[in-house]
Amino acid sequence: MNITDYFSSIERSLNQYDSITSIEITEILASDDFNGILRCRAYFWDGSFLSIHETVSTELGYPVRVIYSYSYIRQNQSVFRYDNAPHHPEIITYPHHKHIGENKLSPTDQPALKQVLSEIEEHLLEE
Repeated sequence: MNITDYFSSIERSLNQYDSITSIEITEILASDDFNGILRCRAYFWDGSFLSIHETVSTELGYPVRVIYSYSYIRQNQSVFRYDNAPHHPEIITYPHHKHIGENKLSPTDQPALKQVLSEIEEHLLEE
């Protein structure tokens, strides 16, 4: 799978969710067939959005997210953010972790986009 196909698969995945009203791709950069960066936002029916940032390599024949961040924002407040920024070495799942709200930190494995979207769907049902 090349990088363009992988990024297209993300957009197709996002389009499958009825709760997503629009998708804004702010950056797609493919340095070659194997490496690239994707930045986009998926907006939900209640005005909340998911900001996606992935730096991906497909050199091994499958996508490897080298850097990722999935930030869910609702009413201008961070609900949660998954990322692998190397700034919390005390977390057992380092560098993978989850920020909950503004102050809570939780260990987590690297999430699949589907998992993140399912979590958002739960938040939307609470409304």
